Amino acid sequence: MAMQLYPERSIRYLYEVGIHGGIRRAAEALDVDPAAVSRQLSQLARDMQLPLLERRGRNVVLTEAGKLLAEDYAQTRQRRSQLERQLKDLRHKRGGSISLRVGQGMVDEVVKHVLQPFSQTFPEVFIDILSGDMQTTVTLITKGDVDMGVGFGPAGPPGLKCHSFNRGPICAIVRSDHPIAQNEQVDVAELARYSLISMNKDFGIQSYMNVMFNQEGLVFSPAYNCNLFSSAIALSQAGMGIAFMTAKVVEEVLASRDLVAVPVRHRIARESQCHLLRSADHRFTPAAQHLWQLLMQFFEQSTAA
Repeated sequence: MAMQLYPERSIRYLYEVGIHGGIRRAAEALDVDPAAVSRQLSQLARDMQLPLLERRGRNVVLTEAGKLLAEDYAQTRQRRSQLERQLKDLRHKRGGSISLRVGQGMVDEVVKHVLQPFSQTFPEVFIDILSGDMQTTVTLITKGDVDMGVGFGPAGPPGLKCHSFNRGPICAIVRSDHPIAQNEQVDVAELARYSLISMNKDFGIQSYMNVMFNQEGLVFSPAYNCNLFSSAIALSQAGMGIAFMTAKVVEEVLASRDLVAVPVRHRIARESQCHLLRSADHRFTPAAQHLWQLLMQFFEQSTAA
């Protein structure tokens, strides 16, 4: 079959539709017009002389032919990604490379307790450290763009190899002179009386807070919204509102007694988790496997402590 029947852009659109379960959601992820995606896929189906999509309820799924094309695209993308890393290693004369994505609130811990000892064992390995929300982390790992990730959220994502660890209770982070600072715990209803600081909707911590408020018949109505934990901490230090995170995220600030962490009295708050993620199909180099084991050991010991 002629190579022009395998246009990479159209097959990439098909792959994204399979990942996201719909043309509109795939178009949003690709940042393109849904109509353009639909046209490309219609033309691809005509060229292939096979149906590539079928509707099931509200979702769109790939047919057998669509799955074959999408799987080939994913494998090709992964091989190219590995090739790019190997070429990068040769350019920099390094002993391999690892791409690691870590949720914002855990970067300091991972650097101090995991990457420092790792670099002593594998000093020549290049590590690309990224930070961001868990949903994007899952997408990048699925596509083969990231080797492994650490995310924070209510549930481990399906389709990936996942180990979950307790992070301790979600706390209200307030200045020591705040009215709730002396409480042993604080109810969700009481929190609603004060100025609140939210994180962007992609943050796992905000998902937890929204669910807790919803279960209490309340709406989480913040006075401020942040896309960095450091911004939320600064607002809290200035006495401008209550931030929310686990005590582990603000250990150093708490040690200086500028801020106080008051656990939220709610079942969900007690069960907050982080997730160590990797693709079940991706083979690790010895260095990547060692880093994975160090991450596992650190979070297991942190949970036990």
